[in-house]
Amino acid sequence: MNPPCPTIAKYLLLLVSVILLSPLLSTPEAQAIPAFARKYDVNCTVCHTRAPRLNRTGERFLENGYQLPGTEDGGTTKKFRLGDLTLDDVTNYLGFRLRGNALRTVDYARHAPGTNIDGNPEDRTEFGFPEVFSLFTAGTVTNNVGFFAEIESNLEEDETGVERAFLTFNNIGQHDWAHLRVGKFDPSAYSSYATLRQQFELVGDNSVDNGSFMLPTMNRIGLTPAAFASKFHGLFDRSGTAILPTDPSLFHAVAEMGLDIHGRPFGEWFLYQVGILNGANEPFGDSNNPKDWYVMTRFDVAQSDYFSANFSGFAYFGSNNVKVSTMADVNWSRYGFATNVRYYMVDIYAAFVVDHIANLPNSFNNTFDETATGLTVEANVLATDRLLLGIRFDHLDAGGLRTQRTSNSLLALIAKFYMRSNIALFLRDDINLRPAQGGRTPERNFRNAFFVGADVAF
Repeated sequence: MNPPCPTIAKYLLLLVSVILLSPLLSTPEAQAIPAFARKYDVNCTVCHTRAPRLNRTGERFLENGYQLPGTEDGGTTKKFRLGDLTLDDVTNYLGFRLRGNALRTVDYARHAPGTNIDGNPEDRTEFGFPEVFSLFTAGTVTNNVGFFAEIESNLEEDETGVERAFLTFNNIGQHDWAHLRVGKFDPSAYSSYATLRQQFELVGDNSVDNGSFMLPTMNRIGLTPAAFASKFHGLFDRSGTAILPTDPSLFHAVAEMGLDIHGRPFGEWFLYQVGILNGANEPFGDSNNPKDWYVMTRFDVAQSDYFSANFSGFAYFGSNNVKVSTMADVNWSRYGFATNVRYYMVDIYAAFVVDHIANLPNSFNNTFDETATGLTVEANVLATDRLLLGIRFDHLDAGGLRTQRTSNSLLALIAKFYMRSNIALFLRDDINLRPAQGGRTPERNFRNAFFVGADVAF
């Protein structure tokens, strides 16, 4: 498919505009001010290639429970004593992030529910305000005890709540042998391609909830990495709400409640992770007695100053964690691997993930595909010290109800200009590579989406 020329023209025009205006928007130096940079009096680029991506130092800082790599002192810099605890000044552990789209243009065909008739084309341009606001606190309360809590408000989805909140107990036994994390967290945080920290933010779908154990009416799919997506049509959580095929879930859920242990007992070349979660797509509570559990191993095969490479593999085992339309429990599991290569100013990420449904009722044998796969490949390059360019390819081979499932392939482009290391403007264009089907399937209804937005952290 040839992308619409007007969209390409808009993309190029705005990209040129950002570059030409950059001297007016920039400051003499990109000095960092978010919480950890304030605490240690360093630039954001000490831990980030460009925020929100982490470099090797940032990954070790995260693994060590928000303590500098190789240390166990709880980051005593600028702390004051409160009883047995040593706390930072408020600005050293409190921050916020505002991100989202100020302009979006979306081109898709509106689905005609229950028919095989071509839908009406939709080409919408909307002005808005960056819709996702996060307030977070993170740091250490004493040696080897860290914490993180994040409250997120999403204006587009009209939701506000605790996104993540957990404690870390670090360097149990010997240094870097075992770090324990307890609470609501992102299971994939230490893998080669984490769910969070993407330059391409998640973009929601266009769907209408039709009630419990009813498939929603969808006009446009969400723009989620195919490897992280749920991938199945016809799955429901235990409350009867449909799990959309583009929702992040399982090992790649944005956050789940549980505990896990990770460490590097043999040195920096090998990382292990073992965890257990409530599962059933339930961040709090547990309506299914069995738990979900997962294992992940990561191998860092190159660790020089200008070149690093790692790959990781994981297995996630679900037990009665989702339902089908007959309200029968089924087991939803996930397996996959990911890799990351960094060479000077280039970051390349890739992930291939297989999802499988087990314990399916016999009545679904000829109507439900039990296996689905997703492939995501992404590359980011710093064209200058302020301009990041990125490209991502996604291919989703969907599973689930055969009357609903349709595979899709998407290409995403991004240009992100950093006024400072914590303030960025971006342009993004997502293109459907599959031929249109006149609004008969959501995966083909979507044609193109163009966004202008901002990503600000303080």
